[in-house]
Amino acid sequence: MVKKIVFILIAINIINSQKMTELTEQNLFRGGNIFLIDKLNNYDSEIEGTPYFNPEFDNGKIIFENGNSYSGDIRIDLVSQNFQIRGKDGKITPIEVNDKVKIQIDGKTYRLHSINSKDYGDIGILRECIELKNLSLYYFPRKILREPLKSRINAPGSAFNNEEKSEWIDDGFFFFFKNEKYIKVPTKYKKLIELRIFDEDKLKSFRKENKLDLKKENKLIELVEYFNHI
Repeated sequence: MVKKIVFILIAINIINSQKMTELTEQNLFRGGNIFLIDKLNNYDSEIEGTPYFNPEFDNGKIIFENGNSYSGDIRIDLVSQNFQIRGKDGKITPIEVNDKVKIQIDGKTYRLHSINSKDYGDIGILRECIELKNLSLYYFPRKILREPLKSRINAPGSAFNNEEKSEWIDDGFFFFFKNEKYIKVPTKYKKLIELRIFDEDKLKSFRKENKLDLKKENKLIELVEYFNHI
């Protein structure tokens, strides 16, 4: 009898726990560090492409500093640098989070960072590639608007029209995080040397042994792991 009562109590706790992990505005605000945005951004529907990391919603998880977490449909607005959640009723709510909150989407972790850069903005949602004590690597997923080229002037009576549409295009890149600074990872080896953040001789040695490719995440992670211990 006692075992049955214990089993029932455990079952009730599990059910209550599942209810509490539902991703709703009310549950989010209980965790703190969440800021509701008044309304959705209405992007021009005539623009090709999408301003979102994924136009569809992915099943994700919001994790608070105290360990509480809520699961549900999430997507990232790469232009406004905020998140959107979708409730079971289909309502889409834009939210901002601070740097204490982590968002997991498709097994990858995102967090708001204070970049404080005149070139890339004060804040940005970065994906964690590898975080180590002395050197870390992040990916900054971005979208920018590419404007169409001006239409060519047609000869009188010509029906030719070369007009193009505006388009959202990917403009993401990697950041090194070293000495409390976010440093854009260049795609050229010469530019990497010019940054003067790595010992040049050791960098040359690493490049020779590991076939460094500054455009590949796995190679950049190897580089970070190597120099983190030096």
